[in-house]
Amino acid sequence: MELLLHTCCAICASKALGGIRREWGPEAKPTLFWWNANIHPLIEYRRRLKAVKMFAERLGLELAADERYGLTAFCRAVHGKEALGERCRICYAMRLEATAAEASRLGIPKFSTTLLASPHQNHEWLREAGEAAGRAHGVEFVYRDWRGNEGDSDWTAMLYRQSYCGCVFSEYDRYCRTTTHLYPPGTKPPESEAGSQE
Repeated sequence: MELLLHTCCAICASKALGGIRREWGPEAKPTLFWWNANIHPLIEYRRRLKAVKMFAERLGLELAADERYGLTAFCRAVHGKEALGERCRICYAMRLEATAAEASRLGIPKFSTTLLASPHQNHEWLREAGEAAGRAHGVEFVYRDWRGNEGDSDWTAMLYRQSYCGCVFSEYDRYCRTTTHLYPPGTKPPESEAGSQE
C-alpha cells in the first residue's frame, strides 16, 4: 500500500489502521511517519514516540521518524498565536507540510494523518492543511473520517495513552480546572497568559 501516514500517537494510529484495513484490505500496511514538533514536554514526546515504535514493531509496519525534538520550531511558529484554534491551524500545517515533503522524498504518492481518528481535532482545518501541503509537494492528501473506528486492542495493549493533544497550551487547557497536585487543597490554579479558549 502506497500511503505515508503521519502518526501522532499509537492510539490514533490503531484507529486509523483499523479504518485503512476495512477500506483497503486486512493486509494493508501504510508507512508510518513521526514528525511532531508540537508535543511537549520532552518526556511526553519520548513516551509517545516509544509507543509508536512499539506499535510499528508489533504490526510489522515501516516507520520513518524524524526524532528531533521541535520545541524551538513550534514555539517560534505559534508565538503570538497561542489561542486555541489559531495555534491548532499552524500545528496542522507544520505537521502535514513535513509529511507531504517526506512522501514526495520517498516517492510515496499519497499521505494522510492519524489526527483524523481523534474526536478532538478539527477535520475542516486538517483537510485544508493536508490539501495545501499535497499541492505544494505533488502528492495526494487522503482525507478519511476515522473517528468511529477502533483498532484491534492487542495492537495497543500496554502502550502509553496520552491525556492531552500535545502542546503545552493543550496541557494547560486539559488540567487548568483541576485541583490535582495543588497544595493546599482548594487553591485556585493560576490563569494562563494566553487564556483558556475551551
